[in-house]
Amino acid sequence: MTKAVSRNSWLFYKYMAFTVGVALLTATIAFIVKKTINPEIADASWYVHLWMAHGYLYMIYLVATFNLSLKRNWNLFKMLLVMLAGTVPLMSFIAEARLAKES
Repeated sequence: MTKAVSRNSWLFYKYMAFTVGVALLTATIAFIVKKTINPEIADASWYVHLWMAHGYLYMIYLVATFNLSLKRNWNLFKMLLVMLAGTVPLMSFIAEARLAKES
């Protein structure tokens, strides 16, 4: 494995972690607003599309994480934990920061 391949895998993961984190955080804030302040927000078409976008982006995030785990020889447990980080608001940012410290 060359350093360039590893760097490309890292950049792909890094950008997807940020994108998924932003999408999930935005969708979660919209969900909280819907439940507490404005229930009509669920009728807005962008609300549904926001959650769908997060779902599609999350699938790409899984591919990026799997690719990075192969390049860095992670064990299965670590790979699954990093993959699950995309489902908890703010956790993808934390996971990316911790992985950046490792490399």
